[in-house]
Amino acid sequence: MADTQEINWDEINVDETITKADQKMSEDISTETPVGKFICTIEACTARENAMEAYTCYAANIKFRIDHVLEIEQKVKDDKGAFVMRNGEALRKKITVEKDKQVVINALFAGRFVFDSVNLANPKEKDSMKNRRLFVAKKIGLISPKAVTIKGSDWAGSVGRRVIISTEWNSWKDKTTGDTRKNVRVGWSGYDFAPQDGTVVETALDDDFSDI
Repeated sequence: MADTQEINWDEINVDETITKADQKMSEDISTETPVGKFICTIEACTARENAMEAYTCYAANIKFRIDHVLEIEQKVKDDKGAFVMRNGEALRKKITVEKDKQVVINALFAGRFVFDSVNLANPKEKDSMKNRRLFVAKKIGLISPKAVTIKGSDWAGSVGRRVIISTEWNSWKDKTTGDTRKNVRVGWSGYDFAPQDGTVVETALDDDFSDI
């Protein structure tokens, strides 16, 4: 182990230039929801009313903490090592994180929070809403294959459980301005089982795309 020596601050010359892009990055890195696939722990699950156009129902608001990154959106390279460009920007794709980059990627994203909302049972709901709710409940571990009921209060029991979630880009037109807006959300079917003992799921590596 190398010896360490305390140094006076006036001897430290590590000044750096901060660009506008750097300023934007510094604002977003701790708050921006990343696009990828993650092993998460559920930190909180709260109940609220969700007022929609057709009816109002209760919803479970779930707060996920990212523990481990399985896949992350990265720049795509062609077979010559150059970035693939689309409309003047590098094409990005969600790919598996290589083992030698796991430490760096987890340092960037582990600890961030991702949020989702699951509408609870309502007589006016569509089948698709019910199907998603039961799908999420099963992946989280709230219902067993032989379960015949699930109470609204059972969702509180999701806190502390682990689950794999996948996030994706979501785009829509602003009704007032007509502008196209986008954000990142948990996919409609973006849930999968995760080990509850703290182990990490091994996934196959994709060596074609590796640069963030």
